Amino acid sequence: MRSAIARALRGTLAAVSLLAFISLFLALEARVTSPAVLGGLAALGTATLLAAAGRSGVQRLLGRNEWGPENDGETTADGDEWLDESADDTPWTDRADRAGDGSETDWPLARLEPALDDAWNRWSDAALTLGLAALGIGSLVLLATYPGEEPPLGLLLLVAFGFNGALVTLPFVFKEG
Repeated sequence: MRSAIARALRGTLAAVSLLAFISLFLALEARVTSPAVLGGLAALGTATLLAAAGRSGVQRLLGRNEWGPENDGETTADGDEWLDESADDTPWTDRADRAGDGSETDWPLARLEPALDDAWNRWSDAALTLGLAALGIGSLVLLATYPGEEPPLGLLLLVAFGFNGALVTLPFVFKEG
């Protein structure tokens, strides 16, 4: 029972971390958010990432910890054995995508997935779906109650992002296994 609660809490924290960092990214791109809100989103994302994935997750996000098959002691001699694929079964595009010398990109949002991978579970999918739906509903409410004549286009994009994201992640909540 205790391990089930721990898994649920860890998965929920992983989804909250992902939502916080995505919100931080969108707020930075919009350039209309106060520095206090940006700092709060960064602190929330880092704290929940630390709670869900530990120090290694934060190090992966910051790009200070190399990961991947080349650093885990595994080898990928002919093809991608770590994916149980031979070189003949692996499409050439997949091999080309994974063939770069650099293990990961320098873009921090791209490093979120590997940092949260160990903590991600079905609870994460549920929390992410609910969080994206809340983002869409909240943005729709702000759009409907906007006092000016022309509401910001960013609110309309957040409505679309929230609802579409929730619909895309919904099947993962009910996925078996």
